[in-house]
Amino acid sequence: MAKQTVNEQTSGDFEEKLEKLRGIVDKLESDVSLEEGMRLFESGLALTRECLGKLDSAQAEIDELKGQLDLILEKSV
Repeated sequence: MAKQTVNEQTSGDFEEKLEKLRGIVDKLESDVSLEEGMRLFESGLALTRECLGKLDSAQAEIDELKGQLDLILEKSV
């Protein structure tokens, strides 16, 4: 089995968390008790924070790569 890169692992982890979040939303849209709804809502908030953190990290990496590309392009002109 091929070893996954860090980006592939992060992507898979993000997708897994997003799928869990979708499942929570589906459950919240059905009839659940107040206690269950609160528990699901708290879990959803935690997953949302984690997903946003991963998106922020990905954006920072993209910005860094764009900066490197800009430097390469400036040197080639």
